[in-house]
Amino acid sequence: MSVSQTAEYALRAVIQLAQRPQAAQTTQQLADATMVPQSYLPKVLQPLTRTGMVSAQRGSNGGYRLNRDPRALSVLEVVNCVDPVRRIKQCPVMQKEAGSKLCGLHQLLDDELADTERRYKTTTIYELLHSASEVPPLCVAQPTDLQGSTNGHSSPETSTESSISTTE
Repeated sequence: MSVSQTAEYALRAVIQLAQRPQAAQTTQQLADATMVPQSYLPKVLQPLTRTGMVSAQRGSNGGYRLNRDPRALSVLEVVNCVDPVRRIKQCPVMQKEAGSKLCGLHQLLDDELADTERRYKTTTIYELLHSASEVPPLCVAQPTDLQGSTNGHSSPETSTESSISTTE
């Protein structure tokens, strides 16, 4: 199962904010650090600010800040804020005949979604920041490597699926 591009972008932004909690980060700084299109980033951050997970401040010292402790913030909370995991509640093929029961195929798919939801719920942003992986969080070039970049990456309007997969 894969996560939507919007959910991945939200996770990138939250991880970036958690990495630098001492200062507010502008949309441009976040876009450069996370490789999220600057024009799309406000749409990603809006639901996070609406729930209070992230704060936004205007002005010369403005920008975005993470309001939650990364140790207590789960991946599932971030994902559900922008694009919730959609569990299968009834078989879409045999809706009337099966009632709330799922056929074998849709039970398998829902079991995978349930496992994904459980893994997201039990993984915190802090754990992602401090994982044993040799690759640093975000898997992207540092902002200093992006000088002069126009951040012309595709937006979710043209790419709806992420390269992040929940299967191993």
